[in-house]
Amino acid sequence: MLEKLRSRWVKIGIVVVGLMLVAGMVLPYFLDADRYRPTIASAIEEATGRKAVVGKIQARLLPSPGFSVDGFQLSNPPGFAEGNLLEVETVRGSLTWGAIFGGELKLTAVELVKPKLTLLEDDREGTNYSFEETPRRAKGRPADAEESSLQLSAIEEVELTDAEVVVGRIVRGRKPVNTLRATNLNATLRNVVIAPLDVKQWESVVSLDGVKLELEGWKEPFEFRSGELKLEQSKLSTEFRGRMGKAVDVDGNLTLADVERGVPVFELRTPQLDVDELLAAQRESAPSAPRPVRKSELATQGRVKADRIRWQKYAGNNATAEVRLFTDRMELWPVQMQAYGGTVQISARTDRSQTPERFSANVQIRGLDLAGLAATDPATKGKISGTGELDLQLIGSMSEAWEKTLSGTGKFTIREGRLPGLNLGQALQTVAGALGVGKAFGSETPFRTITGDLSVGGGRAASREILLDSPQGTVKLQGSFGLDGTLDYNGEVTLVPGTSGSVETPADAIGSLLGTVLKKKVMRASVPIAIGGTFSDPKVRPGRGRPRFETSTPQQTGTTQQQQPKKPSILDLFKRP
Repeated sequence: MLEKLRSRWVKIGIVVVGLMLVAGMVLPYFLDADRYRPTIASAIEEATGRKAVVGKIQARLLPSPGFSVDGFQLSNPPGFAEGNLLEVETVRGSLTWGAIFGGELKLTAVELVKPKLTLLEDDREGTNYSFEETPRRAKGRPADAEESSLQLSAIEEVELTDAEVVVGRIVRGRKPVNTLRATNLNATLRNVVIAPLDVKQWESVVSLDGVKLELEGWKEPFEFRSGELKLEQSKLSTEFRGRMGKAVDVDGNLTLADVERGVPVFELRTPQLDVDELLAAQRESAPSAPRPVRKSELATQGRVKADRIRWQKYAGNNATAEVRLFTDRMELWPVQMQAYGGTVQISARTDRSQTPERFSANVQIRGLDLAGLAATDPATKGKISGTGELDLQLIGSMSEAWEKTLSGTGKFTIREGRLPGLNLGQALQTVAGALGVGKAFGSETPFRTITGDLSVGGGRAASREILLDSPQGTVKLQGSFGLDGTLDYNGEVTLVPGTSGSVETPADAIGSLLGTVLKKKVMRASVPIAIGGTFSDPKVRPGRGRPRFETSTPQQTGTTQQQQPKKPSILDLFKRP
């Protein structure tokens, strides 16, 4: 008897469960869930102060009460440019069972399929993502209307599937300009407190694998290869690995102590940075909307490190940079790098409030091996040696013709080197040949120091005075070189004959022969020169003016001597035709 009773109850239970399953699958087709659409839209508008567009709603009972919405839009705030802060292709939500029996409509979970979040700032310091602390009543809703039974106080779980985030700026009369676009985002947010909005309660762990970042001004996106982002107790942290085209592989991390008020701090590391590939990855510049002029505030800061940097034929090692990004500018304080036996240090700043952006930089170079630097290019290999120093201040514009916008001042020093391609004696070699001295002299110039000033502008670097101190004599030059490598200098070579009496240099030869002719000892010979050509092929030729020779005793002068006809002189060789 007991067994029959149990069997009967089992059958009844199976029938009840079956009826419930059938009801759960069939009843949603007879329930008019779409009638809640105005209620839901009204609740969202009250909570956010934005216009909400809710698509067709379908209900479900199993495995838990819920609904799906075919499309959702949340607009930008009133007074902002037209558009939407949030667009979602499909929304799926789960409700508490109490909602079925006339209780409070409370969301327990929401899935947003292909959501697009667009975060914009305008030229009036406004944003479309700022919410008022006190939610406004929906536009057109009567003050005495019955409050909605749907409460958006908190959602236990929000799942984002194939999400997209766009960050940009907008200026009145222009279309929005995207500065960043992130795609392929998948995330799960927990304990999402909405009303009142409390991001500090939110929690999430997001996989970055496969996420792509498109940045303004770059042809190729930054692709995350691995990594995850954590949000917990208002603190955000992430570690990742990624790549931007062929230019650079990056390992990095980022932390944000307070997602509401903090400043992100990052660290980026790469084994090699190819500057040529990085420049090639930049998008061709086009006229864009000016950046909104906003109060200067620190947006993010961090450190960048590259084990090796390559640019054209040149390379450097152990490069580091301290970076600070503000709302109106970027600062690098400083960039440090080892290169060719020396150190390079650059402090720079860009002004983002101008179009095109302006920049300034202080460059300091110490202990640079010029022979090693010149050896990187066959055209300049063997043209110079010595240890170089440079101090230079520059300003310019970040445009296609940036070379022509450069201006600045500086100074340089080169110590203990040689100029194999420049022969100071060449300036007096013609004199030596005319006097019958057939001895060939060296084809290079050793020097103790070369010092000079620099003034940059118009695509050239000019110097008021360059002084070369050599065992063979001295050189004073003024002129300029172009950023294309061309040379245009004029000056004077001063050679001092030796005291031994032997003929070792052109100055010795000229001093000996002129001493015989003039019956006086030549102490110094000065010849004007001009230097043209290029860095890889400098050309030395006689300059304007006549050579000057200083003797040990004053030359006799008088009225009779001045009235005598001028006789041909060897100095006439240096006259221009």
